[in-house]
Amino acid sequence: MNFKKENCIWLNLIIIAFPISIYLLFQHLGTFVDYLVVGGKYQTTTNIRQTISYMKQTQKFLQSIGIGLGSAGIVLVAREYKKNEKKLAIQFASISFIITLLISFIFFLILYFGVFLPYPFCNIFLNKEYYSEGGLQYYFITLITFVFITINTLYMSLERAKGKKKFLIVLNIIIISSRIFFSYFYKLFYDYKNINISVVHLAYANLWSHLIISLISFYSMFFDSKNEFRIQFRKIIFSKNIIKKIIKLSLTIVIGKTTYDYGKKIILDMANSFYGKESVIMITIGYVALINGIFYSISQSFEEAQMLMISQSIALNKKKKTLKIFRNTCFITFIIAILGIISNKFIGEYLLKLIQNGKNLSLEEKKGFEIGLFWEQTSLLTSIWSSLMIGFIVSYTKKANIILFVNILRIFSRIIILWFLNKTKNFLISSSYNQFGLSTFLSNLIVLFLTFFLFCVFLKKKRFFNLKKVY
Repeated sequence: MNFKKENCIWLNLIIIAFPISIYLLFQHLGTFVDYLVVGGKYQTTTNIRQTISYMKQTQKFLQSIGIGLGSAGIVLVAREYKKNEKKLAIQFASISFIITLLISFIFFLILYFGVFLPYPFCNIFLNKEYYSEGGLQYYFITLITFVFITINTLYMSLERAKGKKKFLIVLNIIIISSRIFFSYFYKLFYDYKNINISVVHLAYANLWSHLIISLISFYSMFFDSKNEFRIQFRKIIFSKNIIKKIIKLSLTIVIGKTTYDYGKKIILDMANSFYGKESVIMITIGYVALINGIFYSISQSFEEAQMLMISQSIALNKKKKTLKIFRNTCFITFIIAILGIISNKFIGEYLLKLIQNGKNLSLEEKKGFEIGLFWEQTSLLTSIWSSLMIGFIVSYTKKANIILFVNILRIFSRIIILWFLNKTKNFLISSSYNQFGLSTFLSNLIVLFLTFFLFCVFLKKKRFFNLKKVY
């Protein structure tokens, strides 16, 4: 083993993943802030925590569309940029920015008018039970934010391709600091007036923070002469082949990414139907995702780092190196998972108490949280490793169909398992917390086994097993 090269891969993975992890953690920290600011002394809305838990998943679904749209172009740009084909990379970047913006507006219109469909079709977009208590307003504001997130994702991905890691950190700091500022501004302002702060104000705080970055993005992409990816309409050649590639890849990635997040929304709708909107489990679902999501976000950043490094190695025909990158990423995420499990065990409840402004959990909430966290933390290995294997395959094929297939399998298996466990609760598992948690674990395990099989088939097909001295 060449330790110098191994260390180089480790270091590059960490360097690339660091700004991504900061961004994801900042996004996650925003949820912490949301729970903190709604716990004021004037808060009397009984279902506020349940509403936040549900609306946050709806927000993730909308954001995943934006991130998917914004991520598509960078796959094409990074490959050409690494090969020093800068003219072609600039063409991809310019057209990606324009096409992505247009597609995001089309999605915006579909998602906006969807909630006005008659029941039950409106539930496809937002469960009607959450229209009250600011849920519908939250949804509309988040739709606008989704457009900004699309722009920001593409812009930050382009900056990452240029290696501007420090600048990305600055942008991430701007997002989280402005998000916290606006959230607490609303809290202090309405506390002063003895008025409740609602989920609507939280949505506005998120909107303003992303708008700031979008303004920076527009300036850089249209007016900054120092930006090599600056859009100059007179120099853009709207090639049908390039446009077709971008649209096809965008829609494929969006479908692949949103299938999972939308599936989780369906799961929440099922939980809402099985256990009731006011049940404790609807609160603990959000709490569990909040605590476990800290280390999950860190692991996710290495998924993107792996894909970027593998794509660049493929462009340089370094086939052996791609397996080394994958192996190193698996080991790093394993370490992160262990740290996450330890953290959940010893400080998870303390963090939860912190976001509740020092309030103790009820016995039932504590029970639900502990059981839910036990099952949820298994995703630090099962879900992450399956994603790494899928990412490896997609980096080679540039086809995200496998992402869609795996996500559909994950969601359908979980729906079936949760439905089965709920229907057989009288003689199998009566605890709603174990039903919900076990459905997560088993569906992730099924996907992991299948993904491992597909991964081995892919390696054999591409004759990776014939490579010597891979390790």
